[in-house]
Amino acid sequence: MRGRGEEGRRSGLVVVLTVLALELVRASGPLLDSVYGRDGVAAVAAVAVLSYAAPAPLAALLLLTARRAARPVRTAVLTGTALLAGLRLLLQAADGEVRLVVGLVAVAVAVAVLVLAAAALVAAPGGGRTTAAAVLAGVAGSVGLQLVLGTWDAAWRAGPLGWGVAVGLGGLALLLAARPTSEPQVDGRATARLGLLGPVLALAAAVLANPAALTAQSGLPLAVAGPLLGTGLLLAAGLTARARPAVWSRLAAGVALPGGTAVALLAAPTGAVGGVLVVGAALASALAAGVLLAAAWSARPGRRAPTATAPPLRTATAAGAAGLATILPLLLFQLDYDLPLGFPNVWVLVVTATVLALAGLVAPAAPAGEPATRGGAGRPLAAVALVLALGTTTAAVGGTGPGSGTSAPTGRVVSWNLHYGVSGDGTVDLESVARVIEAQDPDVVLLQEVSRGWVQGGGADMGTWLARRLDLHLAFGPAADGRFGNVVLARAPLTDVSVQALPYGAGPQRRSALTARTDVGGRPVTVTSLHLQHRAANGPTRVAEVETFLRAPVALPQVVGGDLNAVPGSPEVRLLTGAGYVSAVDAVGDPAALTEPSERPSRRIDWVLGRGLGFTDARVLAASPLSDHRPLVVTLAP
Repeated sequence: MRGRGEEGRRSGLVVVLTVLALELVRASGPLLDSVYGRDGVAAVAAVAVLSYAAPAPLAALLLLTARRAARPVRTAVLTGTALLAGLRLLLQAADGEVRLVVGLVAVAVAVAVLVLAAAALVAAPGGGRTTAAAVLAGVAGSVGLQLVLGTWDAAWRAGPLGWGVAVGLGGLALLLAARPTSEPQVDGRATARLGLLGPVLALAAAVLANPAALTAQSGLPLAVAGPLLGTGLLLAAGLTARARPAVWSRLAAGVALPGGTAVALLAAPTGAVGGVLVVGAALASALAAGVLLAAAWSARPGRRAPTATAPPLRTATAAGAAGLATILPLLLFQLDYDLPLGFPNVWVLVVTATVLALAGLVAPAAPAGEPATRGGAGRPLAAVALVLALGTTTAAVGGTGPGSGTSAPTGRVVSWNLHYGVSGDGTVDLESVARVIEAQDPDVVLLQEVSRGWVQGGGADMGTWLARRLDLHLAFGPAADGRFGNVVLARAPLTDVSVQALPYGAGPQRRSALTARTDVGGRPVTVTSLHLQHRAANGPTRVAEVETFLRAPVALPQVVGGDLNAVPGSPEVRLLTGAGYVSAVDAVGDPAALTEPSERPSRRIDWVLGRGLGFTDARVLAASPLSDHRPLVVTLAP
């Protein structure tokens, strides 16, 4: 019983550390974005690589400082877990530059400790399958936790819920790390293969444990896509723990992992069947990842038997490889939207999946007599199932706060570029965004740069969260990819929803116009959220985008709001006014009111225009640190 209990605690620790690591990987996205916004591409790439290479020296340091202890591996794991728990609490309290430093150090410690904890589990009989199952269970637990939080992570919440999650995760990890009494056996070659945790974390953050991204990509509601994803991951974890990978299953998994990842990222589904296909592809990838990890980590060991001393060099190498293999795919994926790679950036993640598949395929077969696991993963899987049940209930009930105010129409329209929810200091504060909008009591909200699962935006489904928080109907139009684009929120139902792709031109991002029909001020109005290319030299591209937009037939009256990246008198604006559109700010507001950047603005590039209707009021709201643009609010004439 002691063996099973210790295996269960070690497995549970890997589960909790995986949840923590994924939470901190998501948190590092907005933190690194603040470096990018301040210092540019080269600086953010350097900071990201250095931060995620840091698990190597951290793992070595933890092992070297514990080498004189009676149980050095257990001591290193316990010390690292205590450090991680403390940093997680500090992250909850910090802000500004302190938050940036603490967050990046915390994610490095999380990866290092996860590798150490996995090394303490993987060398046991059946440990390869147990470790793979524990990692998948942690991925499932991450989905469940995101569902409980509506995909807006606890690290950004200042209230009791945020602190409760921080204390709960850190405390549980510390409790599990402190309880085992015997020193685990460690195999150097098995430990070296733990660098494969990196591709798993990268794929999980981007796709496999990202309910927001799959909700946007599939078109299914979060209350459907999220529980399907989490439950499937948990089942995959259970299957991984019990079945020794056969040759045929490894070959099938080697195809399913990159193939399923490609489908989940590239598919443009129509209807519920297409949506289930996207989620199913992600689940096939997850199950394949479990099979391949179990194969790689159960491979025949070297000549030396496991020992009670983790080799610092191999452990450090594995930790560094895990860190770099986590950030490099995510970094390349996101940087493509500023510096195009020359090929679709989703192939970076497909290649990451392929690398993981090859590692599982080429690993030597495990010994034929390898025993089955002793059931130590049972309790951790049951605990994850409870988290998923709570998350499913939360997602089904919906709503995270009060409604949008009065139910009577106001005739007001808000337009705002949200910078994918990330403020200048790397904070994601969706509640404050909701309060700014709620204070205007609008009939319609036209939003641009809305993230629905971007790691750079913290992994939140901003569209679903804001729609629930404000009690408004939601329409989403993908732009840069299927997880980033324009949103329309409306008090009345939205009909005739259409997404118009705009010319790519000089790039670097794809843009679109999202149009729908709804009631504004008690009458039917066509509303459009529009976003044009942003670089100063992209004037010809913006002209082509406007010309394409104007060619689409539309029912009048119409309101168009968005970030045009064009100043008054520019060719882009003249095209719109020449087609009969009237600028609300120029007609009834202050034409001298600037909109970007939010603090000390120097340009007016955000617009609300109408055709076939008039305005009675138009205002640019005061500076807000929540985005790099100021919001506009207009009132339609009766």
